[in-house]
Amino acid sequence: MTKLSKFNRIFSLVTLAAFIFATANANAQQQPPPKETLRGDGTVIAIGAGKIQVELKDGKKWVIYIPDKPEYIDVSGTAVLPWLKRGMFVSFAGLFDAKGAPQTEIKDILVFQPNKDTKLGAKRDGVSGANKNLFGANQDPNIVQTSRFLISGRLVNINNGKMVVEAPGFRTTVALANKMTIRVKSHNPSLVRVGDKVNVDAWYYAGQAQLMQAKANSLKFISEKPYGYVEKPAPAEVEKPVPAEKDDDASK
Repeated sequence: MTKLSKFNRIFSLVTLAAFIFATANANAQQQPPPKETLRGDGTVIAIGAGKIQVELKDGKKWVIYIPDKPEYIDVSGTAVLPWLKRGMFVSFAGLFDAKGAPQTEIKDILVFQPNKDTKLGAKRDGVSGANKNLFGANQDPNIVQTSRFLISGRLVNINNGKMVVEAPGFRTTVALANKMTIRVKSHNPSLVRVGDKVNVDAWYYAGQAQLMQAKANSLKFISEKPYGYVEKPAPAEVEKPVPAEKDDDASK
């Protein structure tokens, strides 16, 4: 091997090593720092656009950015009857006869947020019922046949203790019990309020914990107070009249 060939080979190896080192160094600079996990329970103390501030049980206050996809947000709670509005999706169970007439008052309602997999209508014994001949046919007219159905649909009217719910090809009117439970299950972050409890699963970049900011993987909220509940104002204190001072000269 000539000196020139040997020099060229050494030069090529040195150049290749330098290129590999530079590439590795550049890749290292482009990679983000490692992530740290933030998990815990706390209370919502402030709400902003796309973020909330949470005080965890250890007393630390973090700004948590909402997950990008709503399915990673769970909001649950209860509500009072006046909160129910037309257009909401509700689900409830009840007894119906062969003609589809309800036989009992409804004592429990779930307000939910449907998704692409939600099946609206009626379901009996775990099997989705077709809306045509939904509650059966050819029953003995002298016997009231009843079946338990789970109804899911859109609330179209609520008035005078009755609720009208409909789904594609299906509509029913049911009576509401005087004492009932209304549960709420949603992925809508606009339902979150200051004071609600929250379970946080989030992350932040290592070395940036002092910023007290994290991106949520998932958030689970529990409403502290029923939706639609209005606190009664505290009774105003009545000021007691100040007793008049006695006039010593007049008493003599």
